[in-house]
Amino acid sequence: MTTQTLPIYQIDAFTDVPFAGNPAAVVPLSGWLSDDVMQKIAMENNLSETAFFVPCDGGEADFHIRWFTPTVEVPLCGHATLASAFVIFNQLGFEGDLIKLQSQSGVLTARRDGEAIVLNFPKQPIKAETVSSDVIDALGGVMPVETFGVVSRDTDIVAVFDDASIVRNMRPDMSTLAKLADRGVIVTAPGDKTGLDMVSRYFLPALGIDEDPVTGYMHCVVAPYWAEKLGQVDVVGYQASARGGVVACKIDGDRVHLKGEAVLFVKGEIVLPA
Repeated sequence: MTTQTLPIYQIDAFTDVPFAGNPAAVVPLSGWLSDDVMQKIAMENNLSETAFFVPCDGGEADFHIRWFTPTVEVPLCGHATLASAFVIFNQLGFEGDLIKLQSQSGVLTARRDGEAIVLNFPKQPIKAETVSSDVIDALGGVMPVETFGVVSRDTDIVAVFDDASIVRNMRPDMSTLAKLADRGVIVTAPGDKTGLDMVSRYFLPALGIDEDPVTGYMHCVVAPYWAEKLGQVDVVGYQASARGGVVACKIDGDRVHLKGEAVLFVKGEIVLPA
C-alpha cells in the first residue's frame, strides 16, 4: 500500500514543564486535507484539540489555522494556537517575532515574548441566560450567583460562584452534562490565592472532552468578566483541572492578550494511505 507521511508534534501549552498545562497536537500542512481526514486524525489523537495550519499565499496572514476536537471542528482555540505558534517559532524556523494566523474567528496573532508567547484573541461577549436545574444538579447542586451565555459560541454557558473552593472541588456528573445538547459549561469564581484573580474550569463532555485542562478561549470569556468586576486591565487566571495552568490576561478593548509558555513533548510522523 502506498502511504504518505505528515509531521506531527504534541505540545504542552500554558506550562513551562512537561506533563502540565494542556496538551495539543499540531499538524503543519502544505495544503488542506479533507475535513473528514482531519477529523479522523483529531479523533485518533484523542486530545482536546488538534491544530492544522497551512501557509497563506499572500494576504495579511502568514498561516491559516483550524482546530478540531475528537468530534467537531471549533471556531477558536487558545492552547492549540499557542502550541502551533511554538512549533512555527521553534521547529519550523520562522523568522520574526510575530505570526499572523487567519481563522474562523478572524486574524489572530502570536508574539514571541522571551520564553513566552502572547496571543491576541477576540473578546467573547456574554449575554444573560438562565441555567437549567438539570445543569445545576449535574454540577453538584450549588446555586451559582450569576449565569450567562457566550454570544459567539451558543453551545457554552457560564456559572459564576462566590467561592473558589466550589470550583476547585467540583465533581460534575459528566453523563448528564453530555446529554445537554452540545453544551459546554464554564464555572468560575474569584481567585483564592495571592496573584490569582479568578479560578475557572471548563467541562464539555457533549463535545468529546470531559474537562479541558487549560483553555485560552475560555479566558477570553472569564477574563473580561473579572476585569470589569475588579476594575482592572490585567488579570491572572488559574484553570483548576487535574493538570492545571496559569494564564496571564490583558484586556485591550475588544481584544484579550493571553500569555503563556509551551514545551515540546512528542515529535513524529503520521502515516496515511496515499
